[in-house]
Amino acid sequence: MNTPAPTPAVLAERLRAAPGSKDRFGATASEVLETAALVAAAHLDWDKATIAAFQDQQGIHTKVWGKLVSIAKSKKLKVLPEKDLPASYTALYALEVMSPQELQAALTEGLLQIHPLSSRVILDWTKAFRLRGTGIEQEIPLTLVLRQDLSDQQQRDLLMALGHVAEDFGAEVLQGKGGVRQAEVKVEARQARAQEIEELLMREIGEVVVGAPDAIKSKFHLESALDLISGSREYFTGFFQVLEGKEKELFWSKYGRAYCLKIARDFNLSESRFERSQMKKRIEQAIERWGILNAIPGFQETAEEIQQTYMVR
Repeated sequence: MNTPAPTPAVLAERLRAAPGSKDRFGATASEVLETAALVAAAHLDWDKATIAAFQDQQGIHTKVWGKLVSIAKSKKLKVLPEKDLPASYTALYALEVMSPQELQAALTEGLLQIHPLSSRVILDWTKAFRLRGTGIEQEIPLTLVLRQDLSDQQQRDLLMALGHVAEDFGAEVLQGKGGVRQAEVKVEARQARAQEIEELLMREIGEVVVGAPDAIKSKFHLESALDLISGSREYFTGFFQVLEGKEKELFWSKYGRAYCLKIARDFNLSESRFERSQMKKRIEQAIERWGILNAIPGFQETAEEIQQTYMVR
């Protein structure tokens, strides 16, 4: 049975939780699925201008809207026991984008019995599943720096010597850029982290952005918090500096964690090793200046935790 298209007022009434709240689209899997069904019905019935206006008013990014539509249309989710489904649209979407083989293996191994089941857990499991059969349990990326030129024979001898040492630990040294893990798996792992960080940032700054004066939002052409999160670092910091005033210590005291999360999000979306190394340096510079030199309470610990959790590789 198809869900009747709601009016904008009816759908807005359903979205009682603030933008960025974990219960924004429902506190249970059933509620999230019902909301997704309403969004999908609206997507078919409303014109583009009405959809755009509603997304703007409610602080819903077009990507989030699209994921909800996909969840509502999903045939995979419909055959799963609703009582086992996670109460999160991002986790439901992570199940939806699994291949049939991956989903069947996940069910067999009891993935849905994990509570709470987050999108990060699902995407990490999927990444590990795709590595099965490669014979790889873990990969440690290494860079071998030569302080002098070696002949081809010397290079072979060096690699052979390293290989013998590795064998003592049950490991293997393989030469080649990028290692042996599939490149797409690495990209997906970083994208999963970036998505998790976006959720954290939405909860952290969502209400601040929604409550900002219209004049400031207009100045930054800001329609939602996700626009701010997706924009440049200068755009991100500029908004909060205009909102709070240009006193730098105030920015770092109130939004230092959000800044570090923003850098970590961009780190995981960049395909450039150089760019990622520069982003790490920005965090280190911020720690040095605001965590150590200016001793903002808790900033160093927070920044280092974000580094260790989200900017590993």
